Amino acid sequence: MSIPILTITSATAALRRGEVIAYPTETFYGLGAIVNDRHALERIVALKQRDEGKPVSVILGRAETVTSLATSLTPSVVRLISLAWPGPLTVVLQARDDVDEIITGGTGTVAVRVPSHAHARILADASGGAITATSANIQGEPPPSSLEEVCAQFPSGLAGIVGGESTPGGFATTLVRPVGRQLYILRSGVITESTLRSWWTGDVIPDTSASRA
Repeated sequence: MSIPILTITSATAALRRGEVIAYPTETFYGLGAIVNDRHALERIVALKQRDEGKPVSVILGRAETVTSLATSLTPSVVRLISLAWPGPLTVVLQARDDVDEIITGGTGTVAVRVPSHAHARILADASGGAITATSANIQGEPPPSSLEEVCAQFPSGLAGIVGGESTPGGFATTLVRPVGRQLYILRSGVITESTLRSWWTGDVIPDTSASRA
């Protein structure tokens, strides 16, 4: 295997050096970089051969960290994330002014979640509280759920891969955006619409017009 297998400690050190790693989540493998490291963020965009202006999702080590990236958390949003996190629900929120434009894609929003995968949470927590969560695939290719699939798409360019286990794959995280009393489903995923309706105090509106990976 040409790409090193990393421990949490060595992966954290690589992130702090400004490198990019792959790590497992409860859905697919993600590409991790420090969210305020511009060079590392540019590296992710280049590795994924991704169109400029497409937002990059973020995972948090713990829910309290959300206020370092997002603003205007209403009581309904606080209730939603308290019920959904840790778990595969990505929530699009108004971004703080100091969040990097590569993360927001120029939208003024940030897509965040706390994963249920313990290694991913620990890694984010040890790396300043948040790291990128974009799937570890080249744009247009399927997201990988195994070490071999990650290596096939990225034979070079990564500092290493955390763990090396296979992930469940299947559905991606559910992506939602709260706007007032309405919760728009931007991408269907692991969390079902019926579950969202039980968590959200207003209207839940299916909407497939946008996606982040």
